[in-house]
Amino acid sequence: MNEKLQFDKLKNLMKLLVIIAGMIFLFWLWLHRLEGDKGPKEPEGEAVSLEDVHILLEALDIQINLDETDSGEAEQSGSTTQEDLTYGQYKMIYEQIGGAEKGIPDYEGKYMDSYAFLKEDWYQAYRLMLAYLDTESSIWETTIFILKVDAQEKKLYTTNNEYLYCSSSFADSAFTKEEVYVKGDQILTNIRILPEETILENVWVMETTKQNGMEVLECFYHQVNFRVEGMEAAEREQVVDLTFQGGKLTALAQKQDKIHGKLLSVSDSSMEIEGYGIYDTEENLEIYKLYGTLEAKKKTDLMIGYDYTDFVVYHDKICACLVSREGELDQIRVLLRNTAKGGYFYDEALVTVDGQQTVVQADEMESGERLVFQSNALTDRVNIEIEGINKGDNAYRGSVEFYKTAEGMAIINELPLEEYLYAVVPSEMPASYPEEALKAQAVCARTYAFQYILHAGLPDYGAHLDDTTSYQVYHNIAENAATTTAVKETAGMLLYHQGELARNYYYSTSCGYGTDTKIWKSDNMQEISYIQAGKLAPVEVKEQAPGAADMELEENFAAFIQTVDASDFESDEPWYRWRYEAAKIDVDAMLARLKERYQANAALVLTRQGKAGEYYYTSEPIKEIGKLKDINISKRGVGGIADEMILTGSKAVIKVISEYNIRRILCDGESKVVRQDGSSVAAGTLLPSAFFVIETGKEDGYVIGYTLIGGGYGHGVGMSQNGAKKMGSLGYGYQDILKFFFTDCEVRE
Repeated sequence: MNEKLQFDKLKNLMKLLVIIAGMIFLFWLWLHRLEGDKGPKEPEGEAVSLEDVHILLEALDIQINLDETDSGEAEQSGSTTQEDLTYGQYKMIYEQIGGAEKGIPDYEGKYMDSYAFLKEDWYQAYRLMLAYLDTESSIWETTIFILKVDAQEKKLYTTNNEYLYCSSSFADSAFTKEEVYVKGDQILTNIRILPEETILENVWVMETTKQNGMEVLECFYHQVNFRVEGMEAAEREQVVDLTFQGGKLTALAQKQDKIHGKLLSVSDSSMEIEGYGIYDTEENLEIYKLYGTLEAKKKTDLMIGYDYTDFVVYHDKICACLVSREGELDQIRVLLRNTAKGGYFYDEALVTVDGQQTVVQADEMESGERLVFQSNALTDRVNIEIEGINKGDNAYRGSVEFYKTAEGMAIINELPLEEYLYAVVPSEMPASYPEEALKAQAVCARTYAFQYILHAGLPDYGAHLDDTTSYQVYHNIAENAATTTAVKETAGMLLYHQGELARNYYYSTSCGYGTDTKIWKSDNMQEISYIQAGKLAPVEVKEQAPGAADMELEENFAAFIQTVDASDFESDEPWYRWRYEAAKIDVDAMLARLKERYQANAALVLTRQGKAGEYYYTSEPIKEIGKLKDINISKRGVGGIADEMILTGSKAVIKVISEYNIRRILCDGESKVVRQDGSSVAAGTLLPSAFFVIETGKEDGYVIGYTLIGGGYGHGVGMSQNGAKKMGSLGYGYQDILKFFFTDCEVRE
């Protein structure tokens, strides 16, 4: 009986357990069904704003009205706001742009329509949109560090540029490093803020103040003024390194050690300061002009030969240059070229000063050593005798400095700018020319030299320029009373265009027309609007004559150059017209000259490729040209100057570009130039000018010689010196002469 009772109890307990288990299972099924109805759990992370999506779609010219989606969806998700993109809106974009065909992810199963769409997923999809839809690559990713934000103007300033910004998320982004999308001069949106540190090296601290118990630094860096709350006090008017992370200043290092002295030379990686020697420079060297308007400058703006700068030294390197004041720029440093050997180095020289003679030998000087010779009397000079060097005047004003470099011994003459011109003007223009022409030449020479005082042409040597035609000829001819008077009577006068120093060039003689700076095929040579490229004749004649552009046509120029126009200023000059006859062509010698010019600039000597009707020219080494079939000028510049020439050979066709190359290739080094007065002159290695037409002599279809009928002497850009001579004799003043050749320019101190 007891056993049966126990069995029944156990049986009932088992039934109860089965019922409970069934209820639990049914409850689990019910919960599972609810979960299935609810869908995936909402992903965690930063949502992309609807504003940013609109900005990025508009940048791609995609027009989608995302506001038409059911606004009630947003209310179903606690984390989604009307400022965020929803998955439902993303699907609209996906379908409209054909996302499936483009391999753009649809994120099906990760989101419900009402969920906020994550930023990381949006930008993954947007990169693929760009690959298909931005065919011109007008939108790109980059990394920036933001120095300052102007929310009112919607501008932000980075360490290297100034941008307009589109997304309102940038309003509080100062001192953050961010990955962003850019289009043109606009920053579109922020992809993400980067967590790593950013160090701004060599920042100029203008002022320090205390506000609400915090140190506030007024700073200047890369042309940007900005304010930052400091961790610690910093002295005003100092150079510092600033470390930022997460939008806050986390470290500050002051750099207070300074040296001051005359800047003697500047190279890519070092500077030499008088009295201190040579210092390496930091890679992130900063240069600040502190007087007048505060500006960040370049290394080429440093004043070589002057002591207007403090140099900040940190860990034995110059990290910043503080140009502290503006002084008179009245001294120039001229490197004396060794024309006998080529280059700038000498083995020895005999120096005589104040009756004392000294032999200076390169092998007795240490690298970096400088020996300076200067008379005790300001009016006495230093005489230099160097073997193989023939100068019109070996007695130099100012000081003469011998500088031993790793390559050899260089010689630099430092003297007042005006006294430098005493020896330049007679070397560049005959002293017998009219006074007003000499004055015009003096202003041109002074302006030219002053530009190199501002931006030294030979900073590695510590010189502004050299004494040859590479810059201006100096000391080739002794000083003359007439030219010195011209310099003195124009003292301090410079040529300006719209407030900036004018770029001025000059040459000997025109053919009756000038040309412009486009003839120089240099990447850094821009067209200069004020360089006269017209007819060189009185205004009333010039206005009636064909323009310089008309001379680009072969028939117009050929008709002009083979006649004499008596109204041209220089029609009586021997070089106004000339003739050059190369009776017998030496193709091998011409090929050697072609190879030489190819080595100088491969982009200006091209070889024809392709087949008839589809010819094109490429830059490649010249191997052969064969027998010469023809020579012709294929393109002329304004004024009629030869700009491109085609040499047609039996084995190659070569295009020669630039007036200089054409003059070099066609000058055989043997034939003479016959000027219009009948005199014969050796051409040397360069034709007098590129203003010419060509006539070829042929036998059996091949060129055996050629004749050039030309005019003028020099490149034809800027002021014609013989044109100025004639104008001076006709009563033009020097300012009128300069304004004729450099239109819209003015002469002033």
